[in-house]
Amino acid sequence: VTSFFFIGLMSMMIPLCHVFGGLIAVCLFMGLFDGCFICIMAPIAFELVGAQDVSQAIGFLLGLMSIPMTVGPPIAGLLRDRLGSYDVAFYLAGVPPLIGGAILCTIPWVHERQKLKER
Repeated sequence: VTSFFFIGLMSMMIPLCHVFGGLIAVCLFMGLFDGCFICIMAPIAFELVGAQDVSQAIGFLLGLMSIPMTVGPPIAGLLRDRLGSYDVAFYLAGVPPLIGGAILCTIPWVHERQKLKER
């Protein structure tokens, strides 16, 4: 969840970097948290689907991740052509990880609520 929040936050901070050193710092933090997210993806998939289906789950996750990574750059280019700046594209790129992190924060609450219903 922390990785998601920081990935979204760092994406939104890229247009605010007016000095090359600031851009390097933002990219370093973004890479660090992206690496954390990728490293934890396999154990989470293992926990959710079990050992038998983990390879299929990871393949499904990577396949789903490929869609925005393929479609995103042309959309960013269209926004640049229309608005004259990539700033909006970076701000919009930061929104889904922030929303995803917020949704992931509710999982323990939902899990606890299900336990109470079972009792």
